[in-house]
Amino acid sequence: MADNRTMAQMLQAPIEGYEDAIVVPLIKANNFELKPTLINLVQKGEALTGLDKEPPHSILTWEDLVSKFINQFFPPSKTTYLQNEFINFLQKPNETFNEVWEHFKNLLRQCPHHGFSELHQLDTFYNALNPDDQDALDSVA
Repeated sequence: MADNRTMAQMLQAPIEGYEDAIVVPLIKANNFELKPTLINLVQKGEALTGLDKEPPHSILTWEDLVSKFINQFFPPSKTTYLQNEFINFLQKPNETFNEVWEHFKNLLRQCPHHGFSELHQLDTFYNALNPDDQDALDSVA
């Protein structure tokens, strides 16, 4: 089946899996204090201003917010660069197992929406190891 999405749609960052990232806590207090600065902001209409480049009321759902956030801070060029770093990941000659593991985890943290499955991540990490570290990992598995 052909993919009928436009190039712009294909470059949009995936937003699946981010629904539970922010949990609104229950408020158990009965009394609230409103700070004077907050009241001033509300009166001036500045309390809920968003980005200047976003049209008013353009973010109506959680998916809209996640998509705008990811595309703001992870443009397609940065995402592609980080995904290529992940795909081409290799253990450096003098890097210990612990160092390469930390290096790998940091790489994944730089691109939280990388889209690689856990199996693909494990496979990439294992294949990036030198033969001695692969053997050591096999012996404890």
